[in-house]
Amino acid sequence: MSDELTIFSKIKEIILDIDPEDILNDAREYGLTVTTLKDLAEQPHNYAFIEKLMEKYATLAASYCAASGATSGMGGVATVIALGGVDIANMAAQLYRLNQKMAVLNGFDLENTVHKEKAHLIYFKALGFDAAAQTAIRSQLAKAAAENLSKRGPAANVTIRLIMEVAKLLGVTLTKNQAVKFVPVLGAALGGGVNYMFAKNAGKKMIVEYKSDYFDRWQANSR
Repeated sequence: MSDELTIFSKIKEIILDIDPEDILNDAREYGLTVTTLKDLAEQPHNYAFIEKLMEKYATLAASYCAASGATSGMGGVATVIALGGVDIANMAAQLYRLNQKMAVLNGFDLENTVHKEKAHLIYFKALGFDAAAQTAIRSQLAKAAAENLSKRGPAANVTIRLIMEVAKLLGVTLTKNQAVKFVPVLGAALGGGVNYMFAKNAGKKMIVEYKSDYFDRWQANSR
């Protein structure tokens, strides 16, 4: 299997198993009285519970990213070369999945174009992409969407292409930090740590953005 097909399969495995009902169940376990996804947008008085659940999701995603970082750095140069692309793609996909979960938890309807675009913007900002990088990704995404429409392929193909484009840019962003994985034995711990810190910081940025957006929408709807 080629590297790109391996990465494609990894991304597909991660992003296609998000069940909104699971998020509702998690919200209920955290003390929220919600029966539908729309109810999540009407919980400003209980937002502390939403925030705690977002923090749990962020920590879990960071742990998954750390695990792949440790694996790719375990054998030094050999495994970094063999698994490095999959590692970066895994991180891009895990953080995309985290972003989707946070979006739903904050009352976003991801079938709504405006909400979907806003969620993408938060994802890009959390990864530290500037306006030029975001424009480049959107250009590739528009191209992929047009090709997918003409071929009538699954909608997920466009999302997978988005994450692959993100992974390319993320790989450039993390190049210097990823160098620690070349250290034999220590590479596993260092690589896992680098991934964990990057993912944890990205998660924190998402939480700040979603919280701000949540109360902006609530105030607008209360007028």
